[in-house]
Amino acid sequence: MNIPFLRQDEAEYGKAQNVAPGVRRVLCQNPGPFTWRGTNSYIVGEGRVAIIDPGPADEAQLAALLEATAGEVVTHIIISHTHRDHSPGAAALQAMTGARTYGFGPHMTPGEGGDHDFKPDIRVADGEEIAGDGWRLTALHTPGHCANHLCFGMEGNGVLFSADHVMSWSTTVVSPPDGNMRAYMDSLGRLRDREGQDSLYLPGHGPPLADPMPFLDALATHRRRREARVVAALREVGPSTALALVGPVYGPMDPKLVGAASRSLLANLEMLAEEGVVVRQGDAWAMA
Repeated sequence: MNIPFLRQDEAEYGKAQNVAPGVRRVLCQNPGPFTWRGTNSYIVGEGRVAIIDPGPADEAQLAALLEATAGEVVTHIIISHTHRDHSPGAAALQAMTGARTYGFGPHMTPGEGGDHDFKPDIRVADGEEIAGDGWRLTALHTPGHCANHLCFGMEGNGVLFSADHVMSWSTTVVSPPDGNMRAYMDSLGRLRDREGQDSLYLPGHGPPLADPMPFLDALATHRRRREARVVAALREVGPSTALALVGPVYGPMDPKLVGAASRSLLANLEMLAEEGVVVRQGDAWAMA
């Protein structure tokens, strides 16, 4: 099953775009191999509003968010997870607006990709609600890409803010130790169980994703096939490191993506080890 990625996006950097009733998107100009065109910030509500994921510490994005909410009051700054393309912008936005910050908690593991400075004013647990004037969000703890990752279901309009757990333009990097493939698959299944509740995903990167359930099925199938290729490669080449398996599993690829691919393969191998399929032998992995 091919994943029907959406790679056409006409959004202008720094311009608020209506993407759902009561929701505006502001695209940050921080393109890259893992952010695609950039990070999506979302403004929820009208008059007294929340901002989800202000993005990196970026002066242009901060100015765009302040311009988009001119004449309004920002009451909530909500963070889906503490990667450096999502949460660092909260500090400057809070300084300008006085709004409190909300999130699952601080970054949970060491590593270069985490924003270790962010600590939410209000910790939001799985299933808890965040509410403002005319809007209400339910937090869904969806670890896998990031241990403190939250999605948010918006009451009344079928919108789910899927952040980086489900992106419309690409698969999600799952990089241990903060990333965990078993947790990712379980979180994917949890969103799949919400069929009938969510009709539009608003991701952390990429355009809005309508009719998300077939997309979720394609993501799950893709991951299972990748797992099968890892097992087949180990059987063919013998004990190998995750990096050495990139070629046999993925085939030719952009050298810039090899490191990330090896991290996802490591997550696959760790899950297979939990299942008793493979064993670790120093830096290498082998069939059990």
